[in-house]
Order: sequence, then C-alpha cells, then structure tokens
Amino acid sequence: MTAKESKAPSHVNNFDFLRLLFATLVLITHSYFLTGIPEHDPLWQFSHGQLRLSKLGLWGFFVISGYLILKSLLRSSSLKEYYFKRIIRVFPALWVMVGLTMIGAYFFSDKNLGAYLADRSLYLYLLNLVLRLHINIAGVFPANPVPTEINGSIWTVPYEFFFYLLLTPLFFIRYRLAWLRGSMLVAFVGLLVLQLTGHVDYPTRELGLLTEELIFLGLYFVAGGLLALFPSLIRQARLRTWAVWITGLGLLAVLYFGGYEQAQFFLLPVFVIAFGESNYPALSWIRRYGDISYGVYIWGWPVQQALVHLLHPSQPVLALLSIPIAWAIGAVSWHLLEKKVLRLKLALPTPRAEAEAEESAIPQVQIAFSSPRQA
Repeated sequence: MTAKESKAPSHVNNFDFLRLLFATLVLITHSYFLTGIPEHDPLWQFSHGQLRLSKLGLWGFFVISGYLILKSLLRSSSLKEYYFKRIIRVFPALWVMVGLTMIGAYFFSDKNLGAYLADRSLYLYLLNLVLRLHINIAGVFPANPVPTEINGSIWTVPYEFFFYLLLTPLFFIRYRLAWLRGSMLVAFVGLLVLQLTGHVDYPTRELGLLTEELIFLGLYFVAGGLLALFPSLIRQARLRTWAVWITGLGLLAVLYFGGYEQAQFFLLPVFVIAFGESNYPALSWIRRYGDISYGVYIWGWPVQQALVHLLHPSQPVLALLSIPIAWAIGAVSWHLLEKKVLRLKLALPTPRAEAEAEESAIPQVQIAFSSPRQA
C-alpha cells in the first residue's frame, strides 16, 4: 500500500503542558530522594507502591517522544535532516548544562582548586557531552544525603537518543503505511513479550544501556510511535474525549485497586496522546512561555542538590523552592539557547512549511500529522 502526501493544519494542543507537568513530577519525587527520605510521594501512596510521580513523568515523556519523533522522521526529506533535527534538539542544552555544572560544582566541593582540577572524575564527567554517562564528581556535595552526584536525571537521555537511531529503518518504508504499522506493531509485541517473560540485564560497552531499561522504555516509546500511525483514533474530538476519560479512569482504577503492571503499556500511552492532542483552553497559557520542559528536566537535579547543600531543607521546602527555580532556568534555556538553535532547521533544504519550528505538518504517509514544536 503506497500512501500519498497530505497536509494537515497545525493546531493548539496540550503537549507543552504535559511535558512541563512530567518534568515537574520528576522534581517532586527527587525532592524525597535528595533529602534522604524514602520516595513515598503522593502517587506512591495512592497506588500502594505501584508507581511514583517521577516514573509517571518519565514514562509520559517517552510516550510523547515516540509519538512526535516518528512523525518527525516521516516528514523528513532525508536521514541527514532527521539526524540534524534530533542533534540540535538534544545536545546544545545538554552541553551547556554539563559545562556550567562542571564549573559550578567546584563551589560545592570540599577540594581546593588544584585538587579539583586534578581529579579524574571531573574529566569523566565531560563524557556526558557524548552520552557516556558519568554523573559523579568526587568531593562535590560532601554532606548531602546523595553526595558526589551532579545530575542523576540525565540517565534517560542516551536511551532516548538510541531510540531515535533505532527508528532509522522506517525512513526507507515511509511511503508504506501498512508496513510502518506492521513494523511498529511487531516491535511493540516483541518488547511486550520480553518484558512479561523476563530478561537479563546487560550494559553495553558504548553507552552503558541496560537491556531491562531498553525494553521497558522502548515499550512506551514504541507505543507512542504506534499511536502516531493510527491518527483516526485520536483525530476526532469526540473519540479523543472518550479516550481521555476511559483510559484516565482506567489508570486511576488499576493504580488504586492493583493491576497497573499489566495494564500500563495500554492505558498510559493512549491517555497521554489523547490528552496531549486535545486543546483545553485552561492549559493553553503555558504556550506563551515556550517548551521549557527539557531545561527543567536536565537542570532540576543540580538545582536541588545545590539547595540541599546550602539550606538543608525538608522535602516539602525543597520541592517548593526548586520547582520555580528550575522553571526559571528552563525558560532561560529555551529562550536564549534552545529556541535559537532550533531555528537552524530553517537552513535545511526543505520547504519552509516543513522546517519552520515544525509547527506545520507535511507527512509522507497518508495520515494527518499535527506537530508541536518539540519534535
């Protein structure tokens, strides 16, 4: 089956709100861990230990990522364009964060400048620039409940970028909607079988990626991508509304009464995408501030560690202080760096409607794609 190109107008949606919400949920749970108390956040208590707010935020991020990144791949005119878009979205903000935290960590260290500069862990930390994770610098935050850890949040970034690369073969069948659907469905079922039957953890030498996390995160990423290939399920407002209510109530039920582990890969992706593709005016205010969620996510941990070092706050105080600070840094990161770098897409040899901040939607399969800026 060969699909023809079609155009669909972009529309206002809730994805900016969801991404900021998910990043904030991660901060809330980390405020427990970084103050040295069990991560028994409100969702953990409501779900009787089945799920934490940070996990909900992470899984939601990967669902949205799979959904938007697959659409980005399908409307790219070449793999070079696709890779370029992925690189400029992930790396510039990451590089700035790594550089500034490497410098700033000295002021929270128990070492003098010479010892700090001579420590091998400082230069291993630089490997985060190429997604080789080393989140510790010796001697930093020595009195914190979690000493030496500069940024524990960024462990997910290599997984995300790895999934971007794994989508590459789909580019060559981008005009075959049935093949695309079949490929993603096989991937989803295969990962689900591996998740349910068990597997062996094994870190790769290149990126330190664990098989367990590849399978688990991959399920959410693939589920999001799969939903992108069945837009009729969420394109109609009435169907979206029903999907939000049914899956939302279903999630509440399995979280409270049990069964989330078995239902999570079916309920959560549909809820996130149906809610994200909806347009609730009460949530649209967030679009005025841009997509600040990535900056909030990658800066949240070092902000919280610094606050713990300086103020020794309780968990509620740490959460209340760190959230607005991380939001402010995320806004600065977006407006002064990320948004400006994303304009480089305008230089790509593609029609302006495709390149302009990905607000337009020109898919290469016969499905109507709307495109938030994040992709």
